[in-house]
Amino acid sequence: MKISEYLIRAVRKTGTRHVFGIQGDYVLNFYDQLCKSPLKVINTCDEQGAGFAADAYARVTGFGVVCVTYGVGGLKLANSTAQAFAELSPVLVISGAPGMSEREGDPLLHHKVRSFETQLNVFREMTSAQAVLDNAETAADEIDRVIHAIHKTKRPGYIELPRDMVQVEAGESRISFPEQLSVDRSVVDEALRKVMAMVAAAKNPIVIAGAEIHRFGMQQSLLKFLHRSQLPFVTGVLGKSVVSENHPQFIGVYAGAMSPDDIRLAVEEADCVIAIGPLMTDLSTGIFTQNIDPARTVALMPDSLVIGGSACPGIGMEYFLKIMIAAMPESKQPAQPIKRHMLAPFVPEKDKAITMERLIACINTFLSDDITVIAEPGDPLFGALDLRVHDKNEFISCSYYASLGFSVPASIGVQLALPNRRPLVLVGDGSFQMTGMELSVAARYGLSPIIVILNNGGYGTFRPMMDGAFNDIQPWQYADVVRVIGSGKGYTVSKEEEFVSVLEAARMNNVSPTVIDVRLGKYDCSQRLKMLAAKLKKRVK
Repeated sequence: MKISEYLIRAVRKTGTRHVFGIQGDYVLNFYDQLCKSPLKVINTCDEQGAGFAADAYARVTGFGVVCVTYGVGGLKLANSTAQAFAELSPVLVISGAPGMSEREGDPLLHHKVRSFETQLNVFREMTSAQAVLDNAETAADEIDRVIHAIHKTKRPGYIELPRDMVQVEAGESRISFPEQLSVDRSVVDEALRKVMAMVAAAKNPIVIAGAEIHRFGMQQSLLKFLHRSQLPFVTGVLGKSVVSENHPQFIGVYAGAMSPDDIRLAVEEADCVIAIGPLMTDLSTGIFTQNIDPARTVALMPDSLVIGGSACPGIGMEYFLKIMIAAMPESKQPAQPIKRHMLAPFVPEKDKAITMERLIACINTFLSDDITVIAEPGDPLFGALDLRVHDKNEFISCSYYASLGFSVPASIGVQLALPNRRPLVLVGDGSFQMTGMELSVAARYGLSPIIVILNNGGYGTFRPMMDGAFNDIQPWQYADVVRVIGSGKGYTVSKEEEFVSVLEAARMNNVSPTVIDVRLGKYDCSQRLKMLAAKLKKRVK
């Protein structure tokens, strides 16, 4: 089997059906092999867009692949790969490279930076495993090793394929992976005893469901634990939609001081907090304004367990959660009524200018089971925390790494991964100008994302922190973008009634993109952003 054939077969074994990318001469031969394979190659407008699409694809399927050329292509993926690493998104980066025979004498080949290892060295900083397929005998082992690392860590991996190795016969794979290391059962039993005692003694316990539950595919285990314990739960910003927010025990999204008081108090006044898979970042905690006592917290993380501030390394959350489920006595009734964060129904007011707060309320009424919300970092994300999503995978945002320009290309990855879902993108006008051209890709492949552009004349997320001309952008007629790409429907709205009507029109258009240009006030923003900006403003100055 040729190296290219083995790599394609290994990718297919992951369950991946699509590969995102852009061709180039150093990867052209392998790209041709990809296009002839059962994998569907999705050509994007820009390599970063391909990386974002693969990231979103990986978040909802468990594995994503992006393939580009060397240097100018690979280094454009640095940002999207860094995001995937930071937020535990399992993406395989495949990059073509100059042939091994071409490198003799260290010539100045196009796309080379300092040395032929420069790109590899960059990706060492943002991937869990790397391989250069420069040896036919070890190529199969190296491919398997990188893909195994991606599965295990839920972080990206990097494979570099020199172009003169594409058609070389690969040696057989001999690599094997050790079984998971066993843990001392007496240590586990003591940890379980402590945790169960804390839960039994608590009068107001609560569960925080984090993003790592989704990354490691533990939703069913979480639901079993919630069913047996009947404990109320919140999610964090990164964990929003890890399970359905219609669950009867769900209270809301906890984000420190950015949270509504009922949600904040439910967490901060709890006498036992069980945090499963939390990623406690500055943005997800309202700039570290969470007020949770470590002494009354149990934190389950991928490779460790922390009980009351004391770490138990080697006891992973998947293993310990199963033990907790088995040990938890089944509760027939909730210990106390669940105080659910309620959202008011939306009724448009005649001739009233739409605001960010009212826009979110309207979308909340519009949401259905087949819609996945993709929120751009900034106010689209903070405002959207008040949406009530119906099922897992119905809310996606890069809310830790927070790279602008993610959401539009992400909609391509999501709809290809989940053809029965409609992506609804919330994106600012500044962010849209970064990667909005990827709508051309959606049109080419018959996709139908609904793009809601929050048009406030610039980078509205930064205005409450520090305003200036640097926050202004050239105004576009965003509704006309569909005419430029030759497909889709475009609308411009500024009133509540108009927005309701246009959303329904967008629902009916399931064959092409819909772009909705929502004209907001220059300084209009969500209440959550105002609270966060007050904290960030002190740091900026």
